[in-house]
Amino acid sequence: MEHTRLTVTLRPSTGTLARLASTLNNHRVLDLSFSAGTAAPARAVLRVPGPEAVRVQQKLRRMVDVLDVALEPACPEDGAARPVAAG
Repeated sequence: MEHTRLTVTLRPSTGTLARLASTLNNHRVLDLSFSAGTAAPARAVLRVPGPEAVRVQQKLRRMVDVLDVALEPACPEDGAARPVAAG
């Protein structure tokens, strides 16, 4: 299955992770990692099925805590198959 990775930069505050989980509740999230520190912005990296990626990105951008959402296409390291060139 084709999937897309989204990297979300967030302003850390009380309840940031809970709001993120609530926003993603209706979407099929294949995996999620979240890190937050005191000096730097929080960061979440998640994978979703390709067809849902743009919709998830739009929903994340509406969150007050979100500073940026970057889409990255599937890559072989994430388990996605890459087409083989004939030749």
